[in-house]
Amino acid sequence: MTDNYRELDDMHLWLQVKEMADSDAFAELHKRYSGKLFFHAHQKTGDGDVAEDLVQDLFVELWTRREQLSIEKAIGPYLFSALKNRVISYLRKEMTRNAMSLEAATPQALSTYAYNHVDEQVSYNELKSQYDYHFNRLPEKSREVFELSRNGLTNREIAGRMNIVEKTVEFHISKCLRVLKGNIIYLLVLMTI
Repeated sequence: MTDNYRELDDMHLWLQVKEMADSDAFAELHKRYSGKLFFHAHQKTGDGDVAEDLVQDLFVELWTRREQLSIEKAIGPYLFSALKNRVISYLRKEMTRNAMSLEAATPQALSTYAYNHVDEQVSYNELKSQYDYHFNRLPEKSREVFELSRNGLTNREIAGRMNIVEKTVEFHISKCLRVLKGNIIYLLVLMTI
């Protein structure tokens, strides 16, 4: 029976999954796409465990929401698009977590943990100064979108509030993350030399 599934195209497999909850058809789709999706997620996140979790979550949602999902043209582009959204969401959360960690690292908090308060305060001040410098050099619209996303608004909410499309919101957030992450990591490397 599994040989028959290998002969079916993706959309026939998807229809089997959607209409008949066919787990063998689902397994064949998973076999066809999980490796490619993992590779893509790993390239974007740089973390194998995270990439594996993102792909696994995607397939779990595909199975659990199969009856509600409407995939009419091709399953491959749908899966890669859904994965892209998950990667962006993951990177946004990581950047938020890192930014919150930076903001929470006040000189007073650093002194609690640091054996050399002066060095830690100087390091914090340098990081904060560089973060602010690079953030303020970003275009105003990018900064505004980024700040709204850090305040917990979804891409859809930001798009509605700013009267732009969600893809533009994603672009601004990705741009900010790329600039800030790259410059802060560069500074951290310089500080350790």
